[in-house]
Amino acid sequence: MIFLFISMFMLFFKWHRFIFILISLEFLMLSLFLSLSTALSEMMFFYFMCFSVISSILGMVVMVGNMKIYGSDQCIF
Repeated sequence: MIFLFISMFMLFFKWHRFIFILISLEFLMLSLFLSLSTALSEMMFFYFMCFSVISSILGMVVMVGNMKIYGSDQCIF
């Protein structure tokens, strides 16, 4: 529950920097990961873990690409 609280506040107060959006989405994924770890079966848990790793890697690739092209981490689009 604390990770959900932290991520919502980070999204609300620090939405103008892309790195903070990525960190808050990772905290959201962690809160889902902790809450659903007991409710899901082993195979669904593996799929959820793979999805979270792939989405975090793609978020970092997008951030590095934006910083390479635009030179700033404040660009969201």
